[in-house]
Amino acid sequence: MRKWLISCLLLCLLVSLTPSVSAAEKAVRHDDKRLVYMTFDDGPRPETLLLLDVLRKHQVKATFFILGKQIKANEATLKRIVAEGHVLGLHSMTHDKKQFYKSPYTAVEEMKRVQQLIFETTGVKTNVMRVPYGSVPHMTKPHRDAMTKVGFHMWDWNVDSLDWKRKNEPRLLQYETIRHVRANAIASVVLMHDQSISPASLDYVLRHLKREQYVFTTIADSTPPYHFYNKWKPNPRK
Repeated sequence: MRKWLISCLLLCLLVSLTPSVSAAEKAVRHDDKRLVYMTFDDGPRPETLLLLDVLRKHQVKATFFILGKQIKANEATLKRIVAEGHVLGLHSMTHDKKQFYKSPYTAVEEMKRVQQLIFETTGVKTNVMRVPYGSVPHMTKPHRDAMTKVGFHMWDWNVDSLDWKRKNEPRLLQYETIRHVRANAIASVVLMHDQSISPASLDYVLRHLKREQYVFTTIADSTPPYHFYNKWKPNPRK
C-alpha cells in the first residue's frame, strides 16, 4: 500500500513538472484566430535575402509565392527559402494581367511552368498558388475550375499590408497590419511583397505579434484554401 502511495505521489509530481502545451501545439485549426500565415509575393529577389534574415531571427516560417521570371539569377535564394523551412507557392510566370487571364488555359500553363522551374531548381513540387492581383474579379469560374482540375490550390489573403503603397509610411504600414490581424475572428493570411516590405517593418510586425502570442504557420497542400470565393468562417466554439 505504501509503495502504491509513493508511486502515485511521484506520478503527480511528474505531471506537475511537465511543461504546458505550447501555443503552437494548441493552435491546430486554420480558423483559429491565433494563427498567422505570413505570405510574400513576387520573389525571389535580392531583397528576399534580407527578409529571410528577419524570419530566421524570429524563428518564423513563411510562404513565398514565386514569380517564374524572377527565378533566373536568384536560384540560390530560392534554395535558401527551402533550406530554411519555408514553403514555396506559385505566382505565375509573367504577372501580366492581360496575358495571364487571357483564358483558363493561359493561366494554368503559366502556373505549370513556374511549378516546373521551381521543381528543377529545388526538387520541390508545390500545388499552392496565388494569382496575380488576387482572384477577384479576374478569376472567372472557368478559370477556377481549370485550376482545380489540375490540382492547384488557390490562395488570396485577409490582411493586406499595402506595403507597395506605404513604403514611405512604415509606421502606418506596421500599425494597420497588426490592427487587422487583431481584428480577425479567423486565422490571418498576411500579404506582403519581397520588393516592398522593408526588413525593419517586417521585424516590427513579427516582434509585436509574437509578443501577443500569435502562432506563425505555413500553407500546405492539405490546408483548406482561403480565397475570396471561399472565405473561412469563425469557429463558433471559440
